[in-house]
This record gives sequence, C-alpha cells and structure tokens, in this order.
Amino acid sequence: MFMRLVQMQVKQDSIDKLSKKYREEVIPRLGKTDGCRFASLVQSAGNLDECMSLTLWESASAAEEYVRSGTYSELLDSLTPYLAETSEWKVKLTEDQRIEYIPVTEEPSVKAYNVTLAPGDPGIVSGSPDALYVRILSVRVKPDGKDEFRRIYEHEILPALHETRGCRYAYLTEDAANPDEALSLTVWDRKEDADEYEKSGRFGSLVKKISHLLAGLYQWKMSLGKGSSRSAVTSEDMTSEGYQVVTGRSFVS
Repeated sequence: MFMRLVQMQVKQDSIDKLSKKYREEVIPRLGKTDGCRFASLVQSAGNLDECMSLTLWESASAAEEYVRSGTYSELLDSLTPYLAETSEWKVKLTEDQRIEYIPVTEEPSVKAYNVTLAPGDPGIVSGSPDALYVRILSVRVKPDGKDEFRRIYEHEILPALHETRGCRYAYLTEDAANPDEALSLTVWDRKEDADEYEKSGRFGSLVKKISHLLAGLYQWKMSLGKGSSRSAVTSEDMTSEGYQVVTGRSFVS
C-alpha cells in the first residue's frame, strides 16, 4: 500500500467551501481512479487554516499514474479558489544595481510514503470516516536501526495501540524518497481518546522503547509550515500533529 499527503493552506473562512468541493468533486473522481482505495480531507487541530488530502493507493505505480494522467493537476486546479497564496521571496540584483524582491508562489506540498506495516485491512478505509481523528507522529531513524525499529513497532507498539481505547487503527510508513524518515499514523474515534493516550503515560512508555534508534534532532517539514503550530512531543527526536477528518470515503467494497 502507498500513501500520499498533500498539504494545503486554506483561505480564512473557506474550509466549508473546500470541504464541499472535495466531497462532491474530488472524492468521486478519485473513486473512479484505478488503484485508489481511500481519500480524505483532514484539518489540522493546531492550525485550522491547514488541511491535508490523505489518499491510500494499492501501489506507488498507481499513484504515479494518477499524477501522470493529469487528474491530480485538474483536481488541484478545482480547489485553487479556496487555497491561500503562500509565497516565499527571492532576492536578485537588477542591472542598475537595485535589490529586487520577487514573490514566488508555492503549490501545495506533496509527500509520498510506502506503508511498511499495515496488518489486516486498514481501519481508516472501513466504515464512515467522518468525525475520526488522525494523529501523525514523524521520526527519523538511524540507518542501522531500521530493522530493529520495525520489529519493535510490529511486536510491541502495534499490540499496545490496539489495546488502547479509541484507537481504531495504526500503521507505519516510510518516506518514499528517504527511507530513514518514518511516520506512525494512528486513527482514533475521537480527539479526546488520542489526548488521553498521551496524558496517561502510555505514549511516553512506548517512546522509550525506540528512543535509542532515533537520529537526534529532527523536525518533519512537509512545507514551509508558515503559521502552523507543530509541537515536539519528545526532547528533540520526533514531532506529532493531529488532524480532524473533515470528509472522506473508502473505495474498498
């Protein structure tokens, strides 16, 4: 399985319009796209103007064909009226020796991940996803620690999460471009369940099991992150973000 995350900054007070467009146009198109198993629009709990389109695919090649076909560009164009213009400034020296600042408009940032541990059929693609809460924990693993990290995640972290109230599903992904970067994505019935998991100390005890495998200071950045409120959940080794599912649909019968 393969996961794509497209991060977007939304214009103020446009989330309802974006959600309607995603539900009525994007989801039906993705449902007809070969290899797409699930599509969902999620909204950051820390920054309400930040959203992500989360899609799950049967394979990386299916996701790549979706991009090559032009469908992704078409769908992105349909959402553009509701997206904020996030720009960085490029500085250059003109012929008459004046400094000129040129705004460079950015497109939404895309990250791709191979799903390396996903036992059974993902809970995120079964039933109605509305009102679910998604928690994304990002880590950077030492190159010589990847095998041990996967083993601990599979045999210790996954069983513990499955026994945690409100945790519907959990799986591990690796950055398709950099396998040292990994995400643990968990799906919860409610945000309150995820918060209780952290407050109870269970999260901290699981972090201790893998802390010796992490590569030190690491901040996961899918984009410039302007205005986003990301919080480090350990001293320096990982970051955690929460997202409320706004709308979504499974394409698995």
